[in-house]
Amino acid sequence: MIAVLFLTSTDMAQSARSYFEELYKAGGLDRMADEYVCFDDDPSLQTFFIFATSKTLREFLIMNGDFAKMPKAQQDELNRGFLVLREYDKGVPLPQEDTYSRDGSSWVEKGIIDKAPVRIRFTIIWETMRYKRSMEFLNSNSTLRSEYARYGHCERTPSDVRQKEH
Repeated sequence: MIAVLFLTSTDMAQSARSYFEELYKAGGLDRMADEYVCFDDDPSLQTFFIFATSKTLREFLIMNGDFAKMPKAQQDELNRGFLVLREYDKGVPLPQEDTYSRDGSSWVEKGIIDKAPVRIRFTIIWETMRYKRSMEFLNSNSTLRSEYARYGHCERTPSDVRQKEH
């Protein structure tokens, strides 16, 4: 006789932080984006994201003398600044990294949803590590039509376990 146990989702629910910690301990984070981890203010969400700024890469390249050897266009991009972001849902990475370009005091990624232009904006207050991530729905002339935003808190990712996934 085979016994089958069915658990409800509330019996097995993990928090976003526990999914992150499990993946971190296994070394399974995207190492290109593992500088910071961010959690939504809503504790019922089982999602988190990680990101890294280009500043770290730029400083490394300068220190090794490689920055000056790069093409001017790549140097300009590193000087402007960008960040690489990877989202996780229940500890499973979404298909690709996203690259956000510097836009004043925030970063943006542009796209199209249902043939309408959108802009995803990430703003972080470094002193408090509070963030706002918004999807800006644009008119055809690129002016803001509406916005949907989420808020949360980021923290530095520990560095005692080397991450391997990319």
